[in-house]
Amino acid sequence: MKRYLFITLAAFGLAGCAEKLTDTSSPDQKGELERSYISVTLRSDDMGTRTSDDYEYGTEAERYVNTAHFFLFNSDGSAFAVNAEGNNYLSVTINPTGLQPDETNEPFEGPNVSDVMDKVLVFDNYKGQYPTHIVAVLNWDVTAPQTSYTLQNLTEYLSNLRNATGNFVMSNSVYADMQGKIIKASVLTETNIGKSEAEAKTNPVNIYVERVSAKVELTATGDVAGRDNTFDLHTTVANIPVYVKVLGWELYNDYEQSYLLKHIYPQQWGSDVVGFLWNDPLRYRSYWAASKTGEFPDNKFDWKNDGLSPVNGIAYCAENTRNDFRTKVIIKARLVKEDGTSMEVARWFGHYYAGENTLRKEVASLLASQFFFKKSDLYKSIEPDDLMTVEADEAPSGVEIETYEVFFQLSEAGKNKDWYIRSQSGEYQTATDDEVNKDLAAVEPALLYKYGQTYYYTDIRHFGAKDSESEFGIIRNHIYKVNVTDVTGFGTPVFDPETNFITPEHPEEGTSYVAADVRILSWKVVKHDYSVE
Repeated sequence: MKRYLFITLAAFGLAGCAEKLTDTSSPDQKGELERSYISVTLRSDDMGTRTSDDYEYGTEAERYVNTAHFFLFNSDGSAFAVNAEGNNYLSVTINPTGLQPDETNEPFEGPNVSDVMDKVLVFDNYKGQYPTHIVAVLNWDVTAPQTSYTLQNLTEYLSNLRNATGNFVMSNSVYADMQGKIIKASVLTETNIGKSEAEAKTNPVNIYVERVSAKVELTATGDVAGRDNTFDLHTTVANIPVYVKVLGWELYNDYEQSYLLKHIYPQQWGSDVVGFLWNDPLRYRSYWAASKTGEFPDNKFDWKNDGLSPVNGIAYCAENTRNDFRTKVIIKARLVKEDGTSMEVARWFGHYYAGENTLRKEVASLLASQFFFKKSDLYKSIEPDDLMTVEADEAPSGVEIETYEVFFQLSEAGKNKDWYIRSQSGEYQTATDDEVNKDLAAVEPALLYKYGQTYYYTDIRHFGAKDSESEFGIIRNHIYKVNVTDVTGFGTPVFDPETNFITPEHPEEGTSYVAADVRILSWKVVKHDYSVE
């Protein structure tokens, strides 16, 4: 049996029959005012028969409602005024206890937000003039609403994911009907509008709602027995087996706002374009959307579960279906030895080395016939301690290297020496530190996994077929469950382990993958086996 939640509201005034009112807003009477009633039932956008793997109910915090606004519209989407001030919305403050369990007090069996609000709205209108559409906005993030909103106003409004008290913003589920017409607002007929509360309750209007946010869950338990979050790379460097320990995770390119009402384009989104059956009018919902454009906020990371075991957690984000700037999961990790200690790795000219010291030895060996210093009147070749690695953002003008690479410069020890460059004729010519550094900056850059620090990333897949426009994407009211099952390769190096700024890029040489099983809930669910870079 399906069970519901009820929202407890402050009681509205009741009337046993139609009430005639006097319009005092203007000396010129426009007509006879009367009081009308609309019985409203809020339902989840995913009501109906579901398998347990397809939908998830959601936590108490994700269902909690503390405010509700109901917007009334004319047939053309203009505001239908409900009072002398011209407002077209009725605002309700929910009882502090929020959503209440049903009288059985048993666990809920239905899909999430099976939250039913069964209450009557009261408004004043001119006789015979009634609204034709209604939109519900729950936990709205607007603290001082305008006097009225058109349907277009609400459609274009960019909403935060939560309101000031931390509750999730919800609004009407948007979809296309069987004829392809976009349904943004619930239809009101005269039969939904009664002259008393009892009359209105005989034919309530159903409003299906959904959260404007999406939810991402990640787990990475590892595949090495007895070692949390650790994966075996099945490879060695200098005959030392290398493992990966996942330390934390974050989202990249995650918008902080969604359109209050979902944007869809049914006439443009055939199955050959979107790649899956994205519209579901029988269930009052859709599974694809056009997201906002513009800049993303700074991708400064507050790593979730940083260094904790096991690595898991939840993040919320806004809709993003931009193929050019996909929302990604960034996995912070460390290359480690079998005993769990850090394994510093370097890559240069296609070869891997155990640590920065070994890398500098190889570089110094290659440059031995080019750079010299004088010691006891003898010319000595450049030594490993004369070199240091420098991260890409400090590269001098004219030197182009990737953000994940390092280049070489003179160390402090090297700067204390007098340098010479041998000419083709075998003569030693003096060189300044700047001249040596300029030549060093032109040497093939390297990858350096400083202290073993690295990261992996994956685009978040949606329902779409491979290579379709909707293969990747984040859609509101969906849960994207990312379970990391395998890690391949060394990832993308991080020079500064304390950095909070990362741009996901792949090293040109070598490829790294994270294999992940992804389930998307709606909260709606989709399952994927991933191999992601």
